[in-house]
Amino acid sequence: MARKRDSPKLIKIKDAINLINQQVSLIGIVLEQREPKQCRNNDWICTLRIIDDTYPSPGFTVNVFSNTLEELPQIKNHDDMILFTCIKMQTFDSGKRVNAACNKRVSSFALFEGADFVCYQCTSNFHEEEALYKSAMADLRKFFASCSEVVRALQSISYRTEPCSVETFSFLREIKKGKRFDLVCRILHADEDMSSVFVWDGTDAPPASILAKRSEEDKAFSSLSVHTLLSRDILLSFPTVGTILRVSLSSHLFHRVKPGDWVELYQLLFEVDKGSWVIKVTNSTKVRHLAQDDCLVEKIMRLYNKRISSKLGHIPFWCFPSPPGLTETDENCAPFVTLMDIITFPKVTCKYRCIVRVVTAYPWQVDDFCSNENRHHRVLLTLEDPTATLEAFLCDKDAEYFWGLGYHDTETLRKKRNWLLGIRESLNFVAPRNPPWIECCILSYYTNKADPWKTRLYRIFGTRLLD
Repeated sequence: MARKRDSPKLIKIKDAINLINQQVSLIGIVLEQREPKQCRNNDWICTLRIIDDTYPSPGFTVNVFSNTLEELPQIKNHDDMILFTCIKMQTFDSGKRVNAACNKRVSSFALFEGADFVCYQCTSNFHEEEALYKSAMADLRKFFASCSEVVRALQSISYRTEPCSVETFSFLREIKKGKRFDLVCRILHADEDMSSVFVWDGTDAPPASILAKRSEEDKAFSSLSVHTLLSRDILLSFPTVGTILRVSLSSHLFHRVKPGDWVELYQLLFEVDKGSWVIKVTNSTKVRHLAQDDCLVEKIMRLYNKRISSKLGHIPFWCFPSPPGLTETDENCAPFVTLMDIITFPKVTCKYRCIVRVVTAYPWQVDDFCSNENRHHRVLLTLEDPTATLEAFLCDKDAEYFWGLGYHDTETLRKKRNWLLGIRESLNFVAPRNPPWIECCILSYYTNKADPWKTRLYRIFGTRLLD
């Protein structure tokens, strides 16, 4: 009869740090997890900081090694328990400090969550009976539940030296071209491969200048157009006020985040490409989780709730409290909405009033605004606000009303088109353009009653440019 394998004896952290070069087994609460990194031998390493009742501060460091990123600890909650077996205690910093190594060949770990300590991840070589350790985990949880100092520490998973240094972080409305920024934002959506996430902080990114081109196809794609990248079902869960930007990073930086998480994003570089904000990673880019009740999160939500409770909350920050009066509309009593409000509106057909910039026109040449066959006026304008972009037709009587006097004069129409798109031409170059904010009315409609949502389109109506 085979001899039953003995379960390893648990050691407290305070005792373990004296057992240098020995293998120990211990249980701790996960206080912190750093971003995984790939080693020179292509293995992966992840650093955890754990605590127990004998070592509540500053926490004990364990370096976990594995062959693949997926085999590293995938921490789900900030106060989850982790059980390590056969990790080796070792010194570093010339013997002044102690940490432990969880080696894939001899060590193992298991992660537990909730009041019942359900195991949701363990290494393939973990063969211990979980029930043997639940009593120790319950005692540890009970101890920390009564320790207010540690509870506060658990509620802030970051490496900030200050408990809440708001000044070191920027809002999306403060970003500038060619500059690096640290952001606190909410993950609204993540791609399946975790290579891209969509982030939001409730503020409006500044309008970007557009490098004009002498081209009929000057239809600059905007990174604000999240509705072109995601399904409507996903968009329905998004806030309709505030800029949503896509961030593309290495998948291992985002492998632990999920929609709804608040994170700190460090050292992101912001650039502008064809009028679109482009977020680039740097060698210093990091991702760190924040608790829902972190003071930074609370400040952002306080500002956002104050904004949306105002009647003017859906007006872009950059033309607040009203646009410069370059247009007038027939629906001057209707409340303002954002383009994301329009895109996610529950009815296919409706009338809206919004404040936008006209960033492109198609056809580009004014001579082509009218067709040669039936002389119908038809131009597709791309509208932009801080939340999204939207293509809206300007046709026939609505176009005549919009352009006003000089509607049939090509040169007058060209000047109005240039003014609307922010085009300033000189003899030697075409300057970057910055379209003005205008107020306009939009109608949503469908072309196929059998499939109204897939054939939903938009057109401008009841709006006139002022001379």
